Amino acid sequence: MKILLVDDEPIVRRGLRKMIKDFNFSFDAILEAGTGQEAVVLTEQHQPEIILLDIKMPGQDGITAAPKIKQVNPQTMIIFLTAYARFNYAQEAVRCGAKDYLVKPVHPEDLRQAINICLEEISASQPPVPCPNNSLTRPQQFVKLAVDYVLKNYTEPLTLEDVAQQVYLSPAYFSYLFGREQGQTFTEFLTATRLEEAKELLRTDPALSISDIAGQVGYEDANYFSRVFKKKTGTTPARYRKKHQVP
Repeated sequence: MKILLVDDEPIVRRGLRKMIKDFNFSFDAILEAGTGQEAVVLTEQHQPEIILLDIKMPGQDGITAAPKIKQVNPQTMIIFLTAYARFNYAQEAVRCGAKDYLVKPVHPEDLRQAINICLEEISASQPPVPCPNNSLTRPQQFVKLAVDYVLKNYTEPLTLEDVAQQVYLSPAYFSYLFGREQGQTFTEFLTATRLEEAKELLRTDPALSISDIAGQVGYEDANYFSRVFKKKTGTTPARYRKKHQVP
């Protein structure tokens, strides 16, 4: 999934980029354009799902560019940005089919909510959750499927993108949804799952080397596994084994 930031001021684009990265949405690419013309060209080339589009820019402004963007990709979701809270701008935003209208300087929470709305609409267009559990909400169903998949496959190389694909969600929306429902990021959950199994093996199977254990819990690099283990537990795998090994 891609998001395109369109503003003639580089400092504004940098600020938007930083906020989006801080949200941990895991977009595949964060693209930038300084004019409406560039926005149309980048839409043709990259087909971004979401565009943050400034209304007032030199040359082709956002109001002029929006219909052209929609012509290139009707599914693209546009969030207008403007430094002027004018009613006629809001009217134009609605007329152009914008999903939201944000006044600069943009507040991070307003931007997060606007992007979430777009991501949820994109998610709603995805295939239904297989084998739904009626006692869970739809978001909870997605996350439960993801958790179950991780618990069964944590020994394999796994990425957020891999698991998102398994539950029919975009990586960006899956990242947001998982964090909201689990109270931790996907990476934190995967790491915790692997380390709990590593602790069990260290306690109960003295025949396994540290390298063997690393491989069995999904780490190809034993040194990296040891660094992660120490960072999360405060001790090395060898010291943990010495202290906790079952007689």
